Amino acid sequence: MRSTEDEVNVMPQTDVATPDGEGFDPGDWKSRIIAGRALGAAANPPAWLDAAYATLREQVMHPEYPCFFGTMAEKRGEMFYGYVNGKDIAELPATMQTFSELVSRPEYRKNNIAIFFEPDAEPLSHETYHQHFWRILQHLHDVDPDPKADQQPPPSDGAWEFSFAGVETFVVCACPSFRARHSRNLGPGMVLLFQPRSVFVDTITNKVIGREARNQVRKRLQSWDEIGAHPDLGFHGDPGNLEWKQYFLDDANVPADDRCPFLKRQKQDAEAARNAFGDAPREVVIAADFAPKHQAAEPVVVQSRPAAADEAGARHWQQHKIVSPDSPYAPHPAWHGKEHRHLPHGSHEHHEYGEE
Repeated sequence: MRSTEDEVNVMPQTDVATPDGEGFDPGDWKSRIIAGRALGAAANPPAWLDAAYATLREQVMHPEYPCFFGTMAEKRGEMFYGYVNGKDIAELPATMQTFSELVSRPEYRKNNIAIFFEPDAEPLSHETYHQHFWRILQHLHDVDPDPKADQQPPPSDGAWEFSFAGVETFVVCACPSFRARHSRNLGPGMVLLFQPRSVFVDTITNKVIGREARNQVRKRLQSWDEIGAHPDLGFHGDPGNLEWKQYFLDDANVPADDRCPFLKRQKQDAEAARNAFGDAPREVVIAADFAPKHQAAEPVVVQSRPAAADEAGARHWQQHKIVSPDSPYAPHPAWHGKEHRHLPHGSHEHHEYGEE
């Protein structure tokens, strides 16, 4: 197996082809944006996504960033990106289906996807982000077009991993409510990172990447974060390890509850999902309430329309001020002294996001 340093410094020499014959440019992150069934420029990314991506890239390319798997993916152009404007996740299932189809091809088997969520006007509580995260995963599972999705083991089974459209992925949630665990706080908005299990398989030996490499990530976390490794962190397949407990960590090293918020879908949900997607992927309705407990319920957009529908129209948020080095939402002490501009959708520069 090549060393981690060698892997990080490898760059693709040629473009790869998308399903419609266009090229993904490793040097052009916007060519790798997915929005529903649209790719690249056709994905019509919002203006706020530029600053969001810049924050993610600056973080993961830092020489001390703990997860060199993330650094590798970003440096080699092996990242796809998606986005969610406001609270409208209607297009997210189609985005994830497109991603799943791409990573099922050999040339994209090492690709991750980062889903950027437009920041709220004010950061939410850790518990609220926790609720958001699990409702999103639950919705994706409920509308999963894979007929085998309802045959998966329960999250309490050590073999369970989140899956969509037949692709198992390890999921990481990063959000601004992390104050000590800097590896999961990269800006003022939530980001979900989906890492297919193929990412953790060496392309030369076709074996799962060794424990030594993964232990190195844990050691780097010790110096990057202001808190020790979470007790729920483990390795897939090890006795007693549960993947779901690692998706959304707390910020005080308190072990997760024994009961997962994720519920296995029922047969009627599976049938509805297949009917909703069919041969022409559509945006799918979600009925989850994303409002914090102290606010009135604000349902997610409940439209169902073709995924190619124009998402024109900007949502205007109160402009965020420059984050000071002392702010609990400054991503990492290594950035102290720098300006972090968090601007709203609709202005000339816009928000930021990230992943572990």
